[in-house]
Amino acid sequence: MLLTSNNILEINMSGKGTKFFESLLGPKLLEGDKEVDIKSVVDGKDYVAIYHSAHWCPPCRRFTPAFIKAYEEIQKKGGKSLATVFVTCDKSEGQFKEYFKDMPWHAVPFSAGEYKGFGGKSAKHLKVNGIPSLSIFDGEGKLIESQGVGVVSENGADFLKMLDPEEKKKAESAAMESLFAAMDLNGDGYIEKSEIEKCFGLIGAPPHITQQEVQTLLTRDTDGDGKLNKKEFCVATYSVAGRSPKWLAEAVGERLKEAKKKEEAKKEFASLKGMDFFKALLGDKLLGKPDKELSTETALDGKEYVGVYLSAHWCPPCKRFTPKLAEAFAMIESKDAKKLAMVFVTCDRDEGSFKGYWGSMPWNAVPFSAKDYTGFNSKAGMFLGVEGIPTLAIFDKNGKLLTDSGVEKVLIRKY
Repeated sequence: MLLTSNNILEINMSGKGTKFFESLLGPKLLEGDKEVDIKSVVDGKDYVAIYHSAHWCPPCRRFTPAFIKAYEEIQKKGGKSLATVFVTCDKSEGQFKEYFKDMPWHAVPFSAGEYKGFGGKSAKHLKVNGIPSLSIFDGEGKLIESQGVGVVSENGADFLKMLDPEEKKKAESAAMESLFAAMDLNGDGYIEKSEIEKCFGLIGAPPHITQQEVQTLLTRDTDGDGKLNKKEFCVATYSVAGRSPKWLAEAVGERLKEAKKKEEAKKEFASLKGMDFFKALLGDKLLGKPDKELSTETALDGKEYVGVYLSAHWCPPCKRFTPKLAEAFAMIESKDAKKLAMVFVTCDRDEGSFKGYWGSMPWNAVPFSAKDYTGFNSKAGMFLGVEGIPTLAIFDKNGKLLTDSGVEKVLIRKY
């Protein structure tokens, strides 16, 4: 979520229904490129959602397609009715129009200065200090959900069900049971302090947050045995840093699966050495310049060291680092052409991005089509336990990992 430094003021709004929404959003809204009365948009609706967002905001652009999908499914299925109004936080009308043209709902006109942006009436009333922000009201103007982004992200088109107190209670109860099952790592029917610590470590929580949540959860230990049974753990819903129990259960489950895959990958490579190791890590075929296929054996034969570089065009730190790595590679190669082979393992999402990015590199690459050998879940990614990019690992010719901190070594020119 992106924060703004604007002062946030609360405005007292009077009236109900259309009158309330008009005080927040103005008398006119955009439907495509034409203006309509707000009454025709919100009158009679079960729910009205106000969506503060902007084209310049990456989290907004990631969330908007998911919200569009959920909204269109709701409209198609029928049932409870939903009106949605986009309130732009864009800085120019061009950005607003470019962003709004793909949205299937209404918008506050860009020209309606007092109703748009962080200083607009709805933003002040809702105390919007970060975007994307999705607030959902009932038809009379009662605020039901201020954290709509999270609710939509987790529930998709079913997010309207979460606005019903009974449905929400049932969903939270089921989520707590799932979280208990995920955190009961040894399956003995209890969650101990060590299991809480391991689960929070798996999802990347800082140590101080982990210890704080250990203390919070263990306050549910009513029988004082130092661990939580299912009844104690599920006595009430639970969240941390705005993350719901459903999200936590899924996150812990996914990280456990990833950890298992990484262990399996380590075992797979344990008995392999030399070229057999590199073929298992990178595949039998690589791409050489200019865009020609060659065997992995040919590409790596006679090299003293092999660098494996996981990177992507969409990653700003990668694009800043790649020229530095190319400079280091050229310096090493100029002194001894047999010293180092480098292989690019793409984490890009499409072949066009892969080809464009690889074009700036002077070394070989794993083909984009070799799905077992590209991405975070590639053989190399699993073996190295890659969680972030850029990652540069250096192996000797026998396949022994010398360092997986190659990025840092290049940056301090230790090569």
